[in-house]
Amino acid sequence: MTKHMRKYLLQHRGEVSVNIGLLMVIEALTVLGSVLNANLLNALIKGQLQQFLVAVGLLMLDWVVIAALNYGASVHQEKVIQNIDISIRQDVADILIAKDYESYNSRAMGVYESWVNNDIQTINVQGLQNFFTVVEGIFGTAFALATLIAYHWSLALSALILAGLIIVAPKVFDQRIMQANTQLTHQNENFVDRTQDVMGVFNLLYAFQALRLLKQGIIAASQTLKQSYVNQRRAQSSVQVVGFLGNVISQVMLMGLTGILAMMKLVSIGTLSAVGSLSGNIFNNLGNMSTYLGMMRGVTPIFEKFDLERAKFPTEPDQAAAAVATTAAVPDIIQVHDLSFGYHTDHPILRHVSYDFEQGKKYLILGESGGGKSTFLKVLTGYLTNYTGEIRLAGKSLKDYSTNQLGQQLLYLDQRPQALTTTVRENLQLADAYSDDDLVAVLLATKLCPDRERAVAFLDQSVGDGGSDLSGGQLQRLALARGLLRHVGVILLDEGTSAVDTANAVKIERDLLENPALTLIMISHTPHAETQPLFDETIQFAELNGK
Repeated sequence: MTKHMRKYLLQHRGEVSVNIGLLMVIEALTVLGSVLNANLLNALIKGQLQQFLVAVGLLMLDWVVIAALNYGASVHQEKVIQNIDISIRQDVADILIAKDYESYNSRAMGVYESWVNNDIQTINVQGLQNFFTVVEGIFGTAFALATLIAYHWSLALSALILAGLIIVAPKVFDQRIMQANTQLTHQNENFVDRTQDVMGVFNLLYAFQALRLLKQGIIAASQTLKQSYVNQRRAQSSVQVVGFLGNVISQVMLMGLTGILAMMKLVSIGTLSAVGSLSGNIFNNLGNMSTYLGMMRGVTPIFEKFDLERAKFPTEPDQAAAAVATTAAVPDIIQVHDLSFGYHTDHPILRHVSYDFEQGKKYLILGESGGGKSTFLKVLTGYLTNYTGEIRLAGKSLKDYSTNQLGQQLLYLDQRPQALTTTVRENLQLADAYSDDDLVAVLLATKLCPDRERAVAFLDQSVGDGGSDLSGGQLQRLALARGLLRHVGVILLDEGTSAVDTANAVKIERDLLENPALTLIMISHTPHAETQPLFDETIQFAELNGK
């Protein structure tokens, strides 16, 4: 068992122990069934009718009890495995929330979905299910060996020697299985990534009558994934074949030894029946055990991948909680000096940008699409950190602030806002709690609702899958409402009203511009004539960016 598996099994030791106890009783009763079967045959050979009937009755009762216990153990085992799966997913979620903006977005969403779905399923099937199968096999083997000793010591000794050979032989394939599993987990990530990529642009392909590319993309990704599954099956089958041959040969040898002992009058004829059943228990269990142990070890690369990710961004819950609890003052000035940034170092988007943004002032940034305005706001908010130059917030370097501290002072509102698939209320509150009065007030302020009565009803309305039941303008206003609700001192608005109708957009912008406590930095390609004069400064970004 790997250290990772041991960690989660110990974490759920209570329910795991219950299941192990059930498996132990089941295996004890199974071995008892073999003994009763031998007694039945001996009574039949001796013509003892009463003993024969008693053995038949006990054997029937034994198997009825085994069937009932098997049902209970199977259901309970699935509950245990699912609870452990949840614990692993919780740890994976901790890894994800410890990442920063750049790190999280450096990978496609399909990769993370593969972690919490495909990888967990592999751990479930190859690791946890096989663990309980191995435990069951150990009990079955131990009880069977103890029973063989009762019949004749040579039977137990021979079984023990053969069992050792069966366990050791398949270990030569361990490395091959681990390599196959490592390859498969990476290919599962790539498969989800590639298929999501092509399925996510259905509308584009539909518009240009190119839907055949969707099919081609899925097939191409499937072909690559297929080879990884074949390689894994090839490695597992090698172990299974070795275990199968060892199983069959060992059972035949033990039956032969029992026959010789019976002819020598050292054991009864009925022992042959018991040994046949018991040797099946021992060697079937051990023949498969090597396979199960190899598959259990094969999930190690998945856990090691999670460990590697965890090491990159260690979680510090106490510090994070302290940062959240701290009330941050509104920065009096944001100073940008000689800022340069590029997603690729040889193609900088921002070049030697310098500017000071003062508290309470309103700034309008104009410029062509693709000129780096959105990137500039993401850098100011601390989302993108791999920049040169300096940004100072209230006299302190932006990089010296934690993510939580920045979140209390700065809010970046993307032009393509996201929404949880739940109610308006929960989309506004997120991880915080606000009164209905506060929520209604912000709905009215952002013109999402015309009056209080409709606002109260709107709070419990579902926004649909990812906000699909809301218009683009409603989504933008919902995103703005989140920021206003939290009274963030600085809002960086990226085309935040572009999808809102002109009348409401003007009202919303006017409210923001007339708020003296708010520092507003707003990007717009189509500024409204009614509100543009209310900005303190209008910046042509091409000039600011040295172009």
